[in-house]
Amino acid sequence: MADGGNGRAGAGGRGGIDDWQAFWIGASARSLYAALHPVAGTPGTGVVIVPPLVDELPRSRRFVTEIASELAAAGLPALRFDFHGTGDSSGEGGELDFESMRIDLGLAIAALRARAGVSRVVVLALRGSALFVDEWVAKGGTADLLVLWEPLADGAAWLRELVDADAGARAILPPPRPGVPRTGSTSDGQLMGFRVSPRLRDELAGARLGTGLGRRPGRTWAVLRAGDASPEGFTRLFPLPASAPAFSGGVSMDATLFLAPAVRALVRELGSGMREAEWA
Repeated sequence: MADGGNGRAGAGGRGGIDDWQAFWIGASARSLYAALHPVAGTPGTGVVIVPPLVDELPRSRRFVTEIASELAAAGLPALRFDFHGTGDSSGEGGELDFESMRIDLGLAIAALRARAGVSRVVVLALRGSALFVDEWVAKGGTADLLVLWEPLADGAAWLRELVDADAGARAILPPPRPGVPRTGSTSDGQLMGFRVSPRLRDELAGARLGTGLGRRPGRTWAVLRAGDASPEGFTRLFPLPASAPAFSGGVSMDATLFLAPAVRALVRELGSGMREAEWA
């Protein structure tokens, strides 16, 4: 496991990361890596963080961990996890699709309720995972509050971006070994170094933000950059500071995302809003 047990890297709320509890959820044959950033006492509200997809997952590992730590410092237990077939969870990348993600999110929500004792659950989804969460809501998935962080609105457009970026990356890859020519073949089924199944490609190509949100009676918040489209259905918007690290836009897949001071303040504002929300 990348996180390796309990994390000990400073103190949340002061630019560091609080302790967390790493554990496995699900059946042994299909186990998901998860980490809970706990709080003292019995909080009413907790947060499940749904990670971004493909190459954005490893680059945002520290970013997501720091978000969870800030939320815990604000009194909100936060659980982060890896989908089956990604990160430190079991399985192969080709097994990931919207249905497997639906199962995994259900397991993560149940684990948060069981371990933190919360009665209300916030689902915070980053980037491409917002497309899945929208589909999850359309098929009956429920949370007391949805928060979508830089949600991608058009799955087909994002898929084209990934394909183009993948072609560019393959063009500069070194040959596999001396004397063997470099090949740009996509027969390995990968995008940006991660296996993406034909089924998941089809699901992403057909996904558009707003399908499920338009049917959702509850609250949905969004964290958006200036100029980002804002589909109908959001009940509160949080502007992302210009200094926030970018997930895309020509950023190297090896670039790591960090929680810049202005973004840390935004997460604190989010946490405050989650605590003070009128839940009736």
